This record gives sequence, C-alpha cells and structure tokens, in this order.
Amino acid sequence: MPFFNSRRASRALTVLSLITGCAVAGVPAHHAAAQAIITGNTTTMATVETVDASTGEILLRGDDGDLFTIDMPARRHALPHLNVADRLSVRSFKTLDATLAEPGTPQPESTVSTARGYANRHPHGTLVSFRRRRVRVISTNLTAHTLTVADASGAPKEVLITRTIFYPLLASLKKGDEVDVTTMDAVSYTVMNRTVAPNVQVQQQAGSAAQPGAVAPQSPAPVAPQPSAAAQ
Repeated sequence: MPFFNSRRASRALTVLSLITGCAVAGVPAHHAAAQAIITGNTTTMATVETVDASTGEILLRGDDGDLFTIDMPARRHALPHLNVADRLSVRSFKTLDATLAEPGTPQPESTVSTARGYANRHPHGTLVSFRRRRVRVISTNLTAHTLTVADASGAPKEVLITRTIFYPLLASLKKGDEVDVTTMDAVSYTVMNRTVAPNVQVQQQAGSAAQPGAVAPQSPAPVAPQPSAAAQ
C-alpha cells in the first residue's frame, strides 16, 4: 500500500504501472538487468483534516481543495507527531523497476523505513517503502500490444502497452516468465506551522589562572641607551 494516496487515483493506473515497471527493463528475456523510472514527483502544500490514531491514516486537504491521505506505518512513533490544522509541505516521489527472476529464487521481500529530523528548525519526517512483488506472464498479444500477467494470488491482469518503447520487451516475453517488480514510494513532509528552538551550547575554554600568593611575572625594565665613544 503506498503511503501517498490521491482520492481520485484510478485502479487502471495501478495495473498499468505494474506492467510499465516490467517494461522498463527493456532488455531481452535472458538478461537480468533492471532500470528504474520515475513515475511520480509532486510537491504540494496541505492542511491536516483528520488524524486516525488507530489506522495511522492522515487525511490532508491540498490548497487546490483536493483530498488525499498519508498512511503512516506501524512504527509511526519514529515520525513527527501531526495535529489537526497543521500546515504541511509534502513531497511524493515514486519509481518503478523490474528484474527478470531467476528460476527457484525466493519471493522478494518488501521493506519500510521511517526517519524524523528538522528542516530549517521545522519538524520533518520521511517514509520510504520498497514494495516488491513477483508476477508471472500468462500470455502476450503482439498484434494488440497487450500483456496478461498474474500476481501471487493468481488473479490475471491485462494491460494495453501503448508506448512503442516497450514493444521490444513485449516481444521478448513468453508464457511462464517471472518478473520481480519493485515500487519505491517515498513521502517527506515538513510541519510549517511549528518550529523548534535551537539547542545552543556554549563551550568555555579553560585559561591559565594565577595561583594564590603567586607573584605575577614582571616585564623587564627598559635599558637606558649608553653614550657612544664619540660623544665622550
């Protein structure tokens, strides 16, 4: 489940993104190379509408009026706390890549990481997920430019490949091929209406203090110039 969800997103786009990730490799089937592409890169200002502590879902309203959500993971204690009416600067960044799976290899594992800190003294949080899944090619139709795959549940998905750059990959796939698809979903947010006072630490360097009763060193007295021999 991606962290950043638009309420107007299309399910067809999710399916197309899956196959687009496979097509990114752009290499013959006997190669195991992969290449990532950027599928999303947005920055927006939004206001927190609701905070669901039980699910970790944060409902936001963008300045354009659109509603969207940020889904906090179970380890959300590692992120800055959010309150209703907080003003956030939110950035969403997504990539897709794919690798042809070697026969007999284990299923890829998904990972989630979080971090918190400060950006110009504002609370700042980052969520990054790598959602990895393996799909199996069911059939291809080069004439119609369609590809049918099945995920772990076995449910078939058919997608129309509309970009000519993906046609060579479509032609290289055959029934039974397996592809590991990785979706990287990163969301960072900064709480703009709150700041943290800087933690200023002053370090004093120790000097050489005089000991009690000690006599301060005297500067040498100036020496009077002696008359030269010619003046005598």
